[in-house]
Amino acid sequence: MKNTIILIAVSMLTCGFESFSQGPNLLQEDSKIVKGQVIDSESGKGLEFATISIFDKSNDNVIDGTLSSENGTFEFTLSKPNVYLKIEYISYEEYILDPVEFPNGENILNLGAINLYPNSQILDDVEIVAEKSETIFALDKKVFTVGKDLANRGGSAEDVLDNVPSVTVDIDGNVSLRGSEGVRMLIDGRPSGLAGVGNANGLRSIPANLIEKVEVITNPSARYEAEGMAGIINIILKKNQAGGFNGSFDITTGLPLRTGLSSNLNYRKGKINWFANYGINLNRNEGGGTRVQDRLISSDPTDIQRQITLLDRDMDRESLSNSFRFGMDYFIQDNEQLTASFLYRDSNDDNLGVLTYSDYIDSVDNIGLPPLWESQFDSKKALAYNSVQNQLNSNSLYNITTRSDEEIEDEMNLEYSLNYRKTFSSREHFLNASGQFRKKGEDESSILKSVYQENLPGSQVDEDQKSTNSESQQTWLFQLDYVHPLGKDHKFETGLRSSFREIKNDYIVEEFIGNEVFILPAFTNNFLYDEDIHAAYAIYGNTFKKFSYQAGLRAETSVINTTLIQDNISNDRTYTNLFPSGHLNYNFSEKSALQLSYSRRVRRPRFWDLNPFFTFSDNRNFFSGNPNIDPEFTDAYEIGQIQYWDDISVNSSLFYRKTNASILRVIVINLDDISTLTTPLNIGTSHDYGLDFSISYSGLKWLRLDANCNVFQSELYLDPVSTELSIYDYYRDVRNYSGSLTDFGNEYNFTLNEFKTLAWNGRITSRISFWDSDLQLRFNYRAARETVQGNAQGVGSINVGWSKDFLESKNLTLTLSARDLFNSRKRNSLTLLEDYYEHSEFQWRGRTVTLTASYRINQKKKRGGNREGNFEGDGEF
Repeated sequence: MKNTIILIAVSMLTCGFESFSQGPNLLQEDSKIVKGQVIDSESGKGLEFATISIFDKSNDNVIDGTLSSENGTFEFTLSKPNVYLKIEYISYEEYILDPVEFPNGENILNLGAINLYPNSQILDDVEIVAEKSETIFALDKKVFTVGKDLANRGGSAEDVLDNVPSVTVDIDGNVSLRGSEGVRMLIDGRPSGLAGVGNANGLRSIPANLIEKVEVITNPSARYEAEGMAGIINIILKKNQAGGFNGSFDITTGLPLRTGLSSNLNYRKGKINWFANYGINLNRNEGGGTRVQDRLISSDPTDIQRQITLLDRDMDRESLSNSFRFGMDYFIQDNEQLTASFLYRDSNDDNLGVLTYSDYIDSVDNIGLPPLWESQFDSKKALAYNSVQNQLNSNSLYNITTRSDEEIEDEMNLEYSLNYRKTFSSREHFLNASGQFRKKGEDESSILKSVYQENLPGSQVDEDQKSTNSESQQTWLFQLDYVHPLGKDHKFETGLRSSFREIKNDYIVEEFIGNEVFILPAFTNNFLYDEDIHAAYAIYGNTFKKFSYQAGLRAETSVINTTLIQDNISNDRTYTNLFPSGHLNYNFSEKSALQLSYSRRVRRPRFWDLNPFFTFSDNRNFFSGNPNIDPEFTDAYEIGQIQYWDDISVNSSLFYRKTNASILRVIVINLDDISTLTTPLNIGTSHDYGLDFSISYSGLKWLRLDANCNVFQSELYLDPVSTELSIYDYYRDVRNYSGSLTDFGNEYNFTLNEFKTLAWNGRITSRISFWDSDLQLRFNYRAARETVQGNAQGVGSINVGWSKDFLESKNLTLTLSARDLFNSRKRNSLTLLEDYYEHSEFQWRGRTVTLTASYRINQKKKRGGNREGNFEGDGEF
């Protein structure tokens, strides 16, 4: 059914564009016909898809137009006098007929053959001017232009973000900005089900070819919603408002299985601009990893037993996804615009995961190696899976269990958006109103089997289980923004925003014993989440000579309710908070500026942070939400500097963030069995401060270099009493634990550590032009860092891409790219608690190689030499 909807929508879109591109075939009263043929002056061949536009001479507005056919011919009806005609084609000089006159009062004007001549200036620019920077620096944000980055061709939105300066995406798809999670993700300036916080699957299903650019806002003003402790990332999808028809098509293939098709189409005629994006991808990813766990399982001093578990994990995931976006800009008047858009995404995943547990149990001395948590081991290093396995005493092998998870996952997203914009006396004086409705449905079903190897002491009866997860959510969003200049140098803006969100999640686990089916109540529940957020803001700014400043205040009221239906547990929370912001700029010159900024931010617990039931694939190592956690609040301070020279641009920032009630995931060890639970908690106060530095060089015709480095110190200070109570309350309220706080401390291990860690992230990109092609190399590295219960090891990767244009028009581009060339992008983490050690290595996907063919219609390959600074930050007017 979902694929049928996609096919119908694409068919309607195709028919629509075909109808727009055809000239009229009926001559109305008082109407006249203009026709002709557009040809190449050198070859004499007709030029297909040339844009023919008709302009009103009184105001230079486009009032009509068409496209040339396959042999260059065109024909259209003209119903208004006093007009002129313009013909445009990529890399050719434009042709203008002014005025359009009909001889001797006739109703048909045949222009005959119209020669278009190659534009030598454009061709020269392509050869002698360096391509515009992939990253444009502003004081309050970085703008990353996706189309110019060869490493992203054929990839997804996740790949794009992992190549943006100051942004990192870990192996599990979690997005961090300057080393901190809690980033607010937007699409076209608004929240979206495709890129909400924590929606890694959504990011992986958006083809990179549909993205025009990415804005990174590190210290947002009161204009933006306060959500996002680390800042805001805004993904802007492609849309063109140029007259006539234009578009592009991309076909991708690769290894492992990677097949995709995407298109971007625009057609503008008169007051209406139609735009559409479509992408379909079929991908297969193989991943996996290992885990080593070492713990004491007996406290009897006369018979102390240790258990070492070796876990081997293999994953094979196949995904078919469709993304479709269709919309229209209607230009009511020169100063009024109405935009309506529709977005649909559908994904069908077929996943297989296999876990193999090898359990070794014996006395401390007989098992084969000393306790891994003891001091003779360097706490910043880990013994790998194979190293531990080779040292274990084979006689200590207690059990081998193989657990398989055959999962089918279907997800659907719908979004409807309507936006109205009206400008008044100037472009800076405007009113913007928007409304959005989002609907999401997701169904997951897993067949789970545990098979125990026979003839071992720990062998048990095999288990057959099934888990089913059904999620649905609806969101309404309304927003109003008004900006009013109060004079040449100062302005006032204000706005309102309300959002209403409802999520329902039903999770059930069943076990099959013989012919009977039993529900496992400890892992089954229905979870409801309701969230209403209302906000208002005001901002005032002024400019005095080289100084400019802006001060803003935002008020937000949050009403959040969570309910566990089976347990009849509700948690209602209502809170109102103020979020001030301030920006102060000083412009040394047109190419140099300095900015000081402050903002207060919030990270509300996400749905998956609160939902206690959502995974059973690993029945020993559980992940769970916590409905008791509170939002965390951050005060962010920043000093930013930007400097442009002819061939070099530098952007640097010093930043400091203080976060209260920090939300971090911690591991709790159950001492009575062999299970672990990872859940989020508010565990203290964190301080992050550091330097973010970016530099770009384009002084040579054949070479471009870009580098970004983010060095930061993270510190965490704990409140041991409140942390212990937080964990205890979670087990009491959610896991139905009935013991006392003292009993809980004896039965569970949850050691947490304060830490101070110096870490850094960096990337270097070089782009070399030769033989009319481009070669790009990029090195990414995320350094090791301490965590609240151990440390995370460093990880690096290399991406490479090669691109070349073909055809006389240069409309066809082939790009060959390889991501993670040496297959080194793996997560390595170490957990060290009292009498407990865990080392894990995991890789979501291995090396990928893709080949992408891009064909452009009436779109010039963007090139230019603009090296001027962009100081349109929050403090500049």
